[in-house]
Amino acid sequence: YHGGYSRPNKPVNELVSLEIIKHLLGLSDEQLEHAYLFDFRVRNALGKETLGDNICAKTFTNFRRRLMEFEEETGRDLLHEVFEDHRSYLQEEFEIDASTQRMDSTFIEANIKQLSRIDLIAKVVYNFLDDLPDEIVHELPAGMDEFAEAENLELSYELEPGEVDSTMETLVEHTAWLVERFADDQEYAERVSFAHLQQVLDEQCYRIGELEDDELDSEEYTDDDDHPGDPPSPGWEPIRNFTSPENETDQAGAETRQSEETDSDQEDRVGLKEPDEISSNSMQNPHDVDATYRRKGNESHCGYKTNVAETCDGDNPFRLITTIRIDTNNTDDGDLLAEDVAELPAETGLTDLLVDGGYTHKEVESCCDDHGITQHFTGLTGQPPSEEKLSLAEAEWDGHRMVACPAGHEPFEQRYMESGRISGRMDSEFCDGCPLQESCFVTEKQQFYSYGFDERSVKLAHRRKRMDDPAEEEFLNLRAGAESLVNEVYHQDGEKTRFTGTIKVKNASIAKAIGTNLKRASRFLESEAQRKQSTG
Repeated sequence: YHGGYSRPNKPVNELVSLEIIKHLLGLSDEQLEHAYLFDFRVRNALGKETLGDNICAKTFTNFRRRLMEFEEETGRDLLHEVFEDHRSYLQEEFEIDASTQRMDSTFIEANIKQLSRIDLIAKVVYNFLDDLPDEIVHELPAGMDEFAEAENLELSYELEPGEVDSTMETLVEHTAWLVERFADDQEYAERVSFAHLQQVLDEQCYRIGELEDDELDSEEYTDDDDHPGDPPSPGWEPIRNFTSPENETDQAGAETRQSEETDSDQEDRVGLKEPDEISSNSMQNPHDVDATYRRKGNESHCGYKTNVAETCDGDNPFRLITTIRIDTNNTDDGDLLAEDVAELPAETGLTDLLVDGGYTHKEVESCCDDHGITQHFTGLTGQPPSEEKLSLAEAEWDGHRMVACPAGHEPFEQRYMESGRISGRMDSEFCDGCPLQESCFVTEKQQFYSYGFDERSVKLAHRRKRMDDPAEEEFLNLRAGAESLVNEVYHQDGEKTRFTGTIKVKNASIAKAIGTNLKRASRFLESEAQRKQSTG
């Protein structure tokens, strides 16, 4: 019951079930509301036998908001816990062998427009100006009003090529001036639009303190009781001093007299960073500040990345999705896998995981080994070794110790460093005249032959050798279905999410994964019923 109004609320199990149905069938909230009221299939799925109760679309949005707020406050992902409960139930009920699983990742495009740099700055300036009362906007320096009039500023399309730089400079000036002007005004400084203004300024521009450190070390600064410690940051300053329209005339003469000396001093106080200096974590659009930028091949992506795994043993009644994780699209595949390394073996019995070369990650591979997970790679990143050189896998190894070289001889001295560096020495009587000498990985010295490489190089060599094994190659073919999994969960409905923010995008994906598992189980039960009916 609601604590403030003392009236019944919708049961949580109904709301979770409706979220699953919504994302499984790709319904809007309006369509979901209609289905709840009039579709007997939906009501039957909820365990309802009659019509009569009502629901409104705001109930759905309020529920999602509470889920998001709860996760932000406590760190608990309640919907993922529901996914885990469903997974455990289905695995036990249908006796699914989850020891072999395949995993893949894909990009989820954010539900935002990809903005150019100039349009991004114009957008955050407009949003903040739109939050200000009209009387304050009218008192702002001349020129800012043009960015307060139209929300859909598309300067990258409207401007001539020669106008872009000067307009960008003006926008940066406005941004710096607004941050300086309202930073201490609590009423406006606590607004989201002001936070976005500051964020874009920090991410896209240089702070004055980074450019004029010498000024902070001047004799004017004193370290006293009022100013202990390091010199204070000067904050942002505009390139030019702006004046409100009514003061323009009075100060015109002063500005003219000071222009020559101030222009040179202030021109570089706020400078734009070079494109390669801007982090991929930087804001792409204020409509969704969690979305990040990623370039893969010749394509640019703005949004999120999902990592999903399923069982792939052919003897199972159906494929079961075992995990689904969502993060920003600049997150490494290995980092997404790391979230499940400890859970999947314990909860599902995972022992063999089929992945592509994007999951090669030194620390995660070590963690997989610790939890009994053998990774099977369908490809490896990086340049393969020269075919003219012997593979390190041709030697016999016991961990990081070489038992015998490719010709069958043991080193007379070996060393293993904590950094993972392996080195050793071979007796010259074995290497001189050896038929493998020219292609071997050893190097001739005055009194012996030596070798040295990282332990990871040995692991990669064994991995490449195993991939060439026909039996392993046949086993790796099981991973081919991972792309159909991604297509079933995402691309049938389009690759762009309907939601903004990591938690909302994640919850939508989890609900879809739960629904996909239930749909697969339902299809199996239906086929079994038809088979029994046909066999009498």
